Amino acid sequence: MTGHCLCLGLTPLALLCCLPLVHLDPCGLSIVPKEPAVAFRSHVVLNCSSTCSSLAHLGWETSVPKVTNEGPGWASLHISSLAVWDLEPQCYVTSTNIIEKARLHVYRFSPPEIHLGAEMVAGRQERITCNVSSLVSGSSPSDINVTLSSGGSTLSESRGSPAVGYSFVAQPTQHGQEIVCQAWLRVGLQVLNDSARATLQVWALPHSVKVSVEQLEFGVGANFTVRCSAEGNPLPELLWELPSNASVELSDRGRTVTVHSAQLAHSGTYQCLAQNRYGTSSGHVNISIVQQRHGIVTVIAVLGVISVLAGAGLIGWLVRRRFMKS
Repeated sequence: MTGHCLCLGLTPLALLCCLPLVHLDPCGLSIVPKEPAVAFRSHVVLNCSSTCSSLAHLGWETSVPKVTNEGPGWASLHISSLAVWDLEPQCYVTSTNIIEKARLHVYRFSPPEIHLGAEMVAGRQERITCNVSSLVSGSSPSDINVTLSSGGSTLSESRGSPAVGYSFVAQPTQHGQEIVCQAWLRVGLQVLNDSARATLQVWALPHSVKVSVEQLEFGVGANFTVRCSAEGNPLPELLWELPSNASVELSDRGRTVTVHSAQLAHSGTYQCLAQNRYGTSSGHVNISIVQQRHGIVTVIAVLGVISVLAGAGLIGWLVRRRFMKS
């Protein structure tokens, strides 16, 4: 006798206990991605799949133009240009009340913009600013952080504000320095980032003017060269103020002055003037031209010899004259 025969003669209530149990599988929907970050007026693709044991027909419902594709137990949604800020597409199983919503985090995030001074000049107070334009659906104000940095060091930082600034006194050494502005924006479960770079252009009046010469004293007839160097932006023009322009040669774009066969008139101050449109700076060196001492000694010695010879000649003449008289 089978088990089914045991249920004969039972009351209707007891009979229900003898019916085979039916296990209903859970039926749900899954959307990927569930909370995507979507740039305003960009496209988005969502995929919906069913966990039902039987093959279910799925569909999408949304208030914007869309393109859908369907297959056994799945359906995809493609929105080519999302132009609304608040949208929750729904995936559903046909002829049931089973639905699943996707939450779209729509955002607008423009690259950072760095603003430098119109003309940065060394020694002046200057300011750098960076601004970021952002908007996120359902988030006001935007959850954003912005930093300014240079050479790996943070100059300034703002949290929750789309703008950051940095004030400083410009230095000549900052010319060519790179400034980086970075922005981080939280959009739903994602953190987006973008950055911008700019190079400092620092103008500077001439500075560090150096005038050099191999020695400070030369003899008459010597040749010597005086050199001048200077820094500045733009590169300064070099001019000279000299004790004498006679027998003087300028070369190397005015950086060097060469004196040929120096005379006493070449003694004095050799001043180098460095100038650009932001100012003038100078440097100098004092040079002495002297008579060569060995030349004077030689002349005296020659005169001495001549005097001795002349004296000896005179004595000889006097001796011969007296001898002749006697």
